[in-house]
Amino acid sequence: MAILDCGCGKATIAMGLAEAVPAGWVVGADLEKDSLTTARRDAASLGLDNLACVAADGRRLPFDDAAFDAVLCHSMLETLSDPASVVGELRRVTKSDGVVGAASVEYGGLILAGEWTAGPQRFYEIRQQLWRAAGIAEPNMGHHLRGLFQKAGFGRVEAFADYISYGTPDRVMAFARDRAAECRDQELRAAVTCHGIASGAELIHLAAQWEEWGEDPTAFFAFAWCRVLAWP
Repeated sequence: MAILDCGCGKATIAMGLAEAVPAGWVVGADLEKDSLTTARRDAASLGLDNLACVAADGRRLPFDDAAFDAVLCHSMLETLSDPASVVGELRRVTKSDGVVGAASVEYGGLILAGEWTAGPQRFYEIRQQLWRAAGIAEPNMGHHLRGLFQKAGFGRVEAFADYISYGTPDRVMAFARDRAAECRDQELRAAVTCHGIASGAELIHLAAQWEEWGEDPTAFFAFAWCRVLAWP
């Protein structure tokens, strides 16, 4: 098999694919050259000779038509202003009997439970506003996936959703501490303030609210990942 991981980052998934198809060939493509340098180093340390990491733009992939048996695009489409251009390229480089898989986050189905959820809810409002204002990502890309692939001309598209959940004391506390640390991060505070979304003082207050939420024995958090499988 020939497999493409489009938007591979540091190729952690691509390395798993290379291990799964030792007689095949895996290509990881990404624009971030520093990430690719790390990927090549790690792949070499694992002896993955069947993995190549290349610098490439998903909107203009440097591969022939029908070059791959399978293509993966994980957590990348939401970072683009024109995801349809990438989906079209994924279809072009996939064989007629091949398959494409993609996954994106979906904050439309966010679940927050507990005695004190106002602070955590406000945090996610701020995060989504910042992602859109700064062009970081579209937080509700997940529910668009099936439509994107259908409009790109794929013959068959199947969509799914799975939840990442935090519902044990250890997981809830760890998640709360991570979000509190995020609220206290100077770069985040500067970005949120720059775009007029919230004040640094509000983020500091939200950090304390996250920690309070993390102590609540009734707290629960879950968010959705949406996925599609598409066949040309």
